Amino acid sequence: MRKQALRLCLTAMLLAVGAPLFAQSAHYNVGPVWRVNYVHIKIGMADQYWNDVSHNLKPIYDEYKKQGWIVDYKFYTNPVAEHPDDWDVALAIEYKNWATLDDMAEKATTIVEKHYGSHEAMVDAGKKRAEMSTLVRSSLAREVTLK
Repeated sequence: MRKQALRLCLTAMLLAVGAPLFAQSAHYNVGPVWRVNYVHIKIGMADQYWNDVSHNLKPIYDEYKKQGWIVDYKFYTNPVAEHPDDWDVALAIEYKNWATLDDMAEKATTIVEKHYGSHEAMVDAGKKRAEMSTLVRSSLAREVTLK
């Protein structure tokens, strides 16, 4: 019985110590996490889309930065579309680490609802944004620095 308890204890310690070592790489150091949303702007909706970004998304992301929930955010445009429904704008949001994504979900909703004035107004803004644009793809990536 004591041997089983000792084995179980040793196995637990190896897993606790070994997991972080396994996650490390000899080739790079891990950095922040980026979420990149690729958006297609519907024909004739570019002005409305960019106005929405300026008046709604930018203040919200600035507040996220102020709160320390995101490190930075950037917008990119695609000058070379490969097909008619290709992405036009990429929004990249930099998070300090994976845990930040989990920690901010509920808090972020509070900020967004405050910006729009109510939950219903927030939902309506999302519907209007969907009339102007389509999410082509969303991806998560961990930034790494080579050793």
